[in-house]
Amino acid sequence: MSVVAVKVYDDKIEMSADSIMIYGSRKELFYNNFSKIANINDMIIGVTGTCEECGLMWIFAKNHRPTSATERDVLEFIAEFADWKRNRTGNSNIDCHYLLAYEGKAFIIQNYMVLEVNRYSSIGAGAEYALAALYLDKTAPEAVKVACDLSCYVSEPIITYVMEKGEKTNASN
Repeated sequence: MSVVAVKVYDDKIEMSADSIMIYGSRKELFYNNFSKIANINDMIIGVTGTCEECGLMWIFAKNHRPTSATERDVLEFIAEFADWKRNRTGNSNIDCHYLLAYEGKAFIIQNYMVLEVNRYSSIGAGAEYALAALYLDKTAPEAVKVACDLSCYVSEPIITYVMEKGEKTNASN
């Protein structure tokens, strides 16, 4: 249960995520120990799905990234991750959904489908609320805030990263 939203501007990419953690039917209250969004190796990666796969992606991304910011190279990155994951766990399934910002472009990744995001996108249980807010020209953190206010499956605090096109990433809360 999560929401991650991305908005692409002419000069930057903004990505935000909520911080809810679910264990069974219980909401866990250890927000500072794990995040659904990270700035790793010059990439912003947002994820919805299992903590296991998310954690494995954080480890993988420390030393791997796409060759370039194209749909095909991001797909190759995900295929490499699946192979790496199989070697660690015996399971190569890509079960999580991802938003990835790299080299001034944003991508949505669902299993082995990779599409460039030209304006905005959102993934997770609160995606519809966030997409409606993005459609109404809200920022990524505002869109995640709307999802937090309206969905019982997402919760603050909101974490935001910004990638200036042509520069490194910056974090804010």
